[in-house]
Amino acid sequence: MAQQQQQQQQQQQQQQQHAHMQQLHHMQQTFSVAPQSQPQMQHQLQQQQAQQAQQHLQQNQPQGGGQQQQAQQQQLQAAARPNFQMALQPPPQDRLYPTFEALKADMTSFTRSQGYAVVIVSSLNRDSEGNYRRYNLCCAKGGKQYASHSRGIRNAKSAKTGCPMRMKAVQEKAWPYDDKWRIVVQCAEHNHEPFTGEAGANVPAQFRKIEADGQRWLMIMHREAQCTLRQLTIGIRISFGEKYQYVKKSDVRNMLAKIKREEERKAAAAAAAASMPAGVQYTLIPQSHQPPPPPPPSEPVQRMPALPRDMQVPDPDLESDDDDGDDI
Repeated sequence: MAQQQQQQQQQQQQQQQHAHMQQLHHMQQTFSVAPQSQPQMQHQLQQQQAQQAQQHLQQNQPQGGGQQQQAQQQQLQAAARPNFQMALQPPPQDRLYPTFEALKADMTSFTRSQGYAVVIVSSLNRDSEGNYRRYNLCCAKGGKQYASHSRGIRNAKSAKTGCPMRMKAVQEKAWPYDDKWRIVVQCAEHNHEPFTGEAGANVPAQFRKIEADGQRWLMIMHREAQCTLRQLTIGIRISFGEKYQYVKKSDVRNMLAKIKREEERKAAAAAAAASMPAGVQYTLIPQSHQPPPPPPPSEPVQRMPALPRDMQVPDPDLESDDDDGDDI
């Protein structure tokens, strides 16, 4: 009887796996899944497998046997635990880049398709020109979880999960790198779910960053076209597509304020360099129209009286340093 039950369980598992593979293949062909939505679909498939495994264990739960129950619980936990490594793949390590900017652009594009973001932790090894030759990188959810001390008005939560994912970008001098940049993955594991772009999900700040091209577009549309904040947010999403699809109105507002502060700072620096007070508009009065200088005082200016003779001391700066009587 036990062998027949095991055979039936194996047959049911094989049928379930075959059905899941057919479902995944049908979804790929029907919806032509983009790279950004693959992590979401994989995660949904893993959740379905975990639910079906839980139902199967509940139906076939034996009446006795503590060891069998523990083994089944372990199987259930392993099935319920999603394999994040399937979706959160590390960047490729077999590519060389001429600059760190090129490496960062390619790495950002790849990690975004995998559902996570990368930030710079520290920079090391400056060359003679002051440029860094190494950057330590980590997942945006790495670090200690922030303990909020708010009173519940904004209901703020920390996005940090202590993710252990680590890597570094290094500029290698030796052959065969020839002063090129490359990525070295030190730890490829994650402890969080991938960002799939679902409604209501917390968007990483790195996916909402507005770069130089978006800043230029915002300033033109804000000053020339006089667009509102809502129009600017919708326009930048439509104009740049997936690059700025997660930008919010608060991001646009903050970027406009940042650009304004930068322009005011540059104007103040230029005015200070020209020896003119910042924010004041004036013209110089000709010398012929300036008022005459003040007349000299009619009474002599009182000066400080000389010290008494018993309070006068010689100036040490006028004495010689070759005295032998000043040994200490």
